[in-house]
Amino acid sequence: MSASGPGTGSGPELGPAVEDFIRDHLQRPENNNLGPGTTGEAWQGILVGFSSGADELYEFLKEHIGAFHWTPAEAFALGSAAHRPSSDADRPTHPRPDELTVISWALCQTESTKAANRAQTRLPSEPWARARIFGQDCNRRLHWALLEALSARGYEAVAPGLLRQWTEESSPEFGRACTWSERHVAYVSGLGTFGLSGGLITKRGQAVRLGSVVIRAQIPATPRPYTDPFAYCLFFAHGGTCAACADRCPVGSISEEGRDKAACARHLQPVTADFVQREYGFDGYGCGLCQTKVPCESGIPKPLRGSAGE
Repeated sequence: MSASGPGTGSGPELGPAVEDFIRDHLQRPENNNLGPGTTGEAWQGILVGFSSGADELYEFLKEHIGAFHWTPAEAFALGSAAHRPSSDADRPTHPRPDELTVISWALCQTESTKAANRAQTRLPSEPWARARIFGQDCNRRLHWALLEALSARGYEAVAPGLLRQWTEESSPEFGRACTWSERHVAYVSGLGTFGLSGGLITKRGQAVRLGSVVIRAQIPATPRPYTDPFAYCLFFAHGGTCAACADRCPVGSISEEGRDKAACARHLQPVTADFVQREYGFDGYGCGLCQTKVPCESGIPKPLRGSAGE
């Protein structure tokens, strides 16, 4: 990664450099593992997408989710102010949205972790629970490593999901929500569309974990090969031909009417948390049944022959 000057930079070469950095980072076992006493990777492959800070969908998210949801410019301003040296006091804190790019990524679950969770019917497999806890620790470290690498090359960047101001809110229409939704950011950045369960279906499926940073640089946006936010979901795009995620949910939190986030949360805490501590011996939780043993587990599902919308 190279920069044309402190805090500035543009050009198509930066995007591939970021992707290479993430891949190289995850190739090192100390950066990509399932926690103490284990061998093997937490994540197997990545997807990376880019979107302009000026993309009109970011303003739409404030209307769709709630006014509390940050635009990239708002998130960048919060993070930039928190780490702003006094010597930069006369430097603009609020760049124009079109000066910013959102880098979004999806870390893909390993085949062995998915296979272990397919066998479960109520509680998570140990690899899945470890991916939720130790794999997410790896994801956080990736955020910090990328921020450090970009800063070393003169780029200002912020990880909205790691900001101390990040919090959960209540959306008037959708209930439990947050100030920076990695799923919606990934959608804007061309990585995938939503499913009946609320998860993001990517070309590597729904069994992924997401992250993002906002950088003060102009990187060409990833084309969105969809206009419908549910284009990859068989239930929405093909006449209700699939509701496998609803069938997999052990507490019935997924239905044709949507997802009951409160019921899902009650299952995670304390039910799965108690189980993980008792059976696997570490503090954690997880489920992921709706992401495994479903047609969208590992790719964009193909519609059944003769189904509506085929």
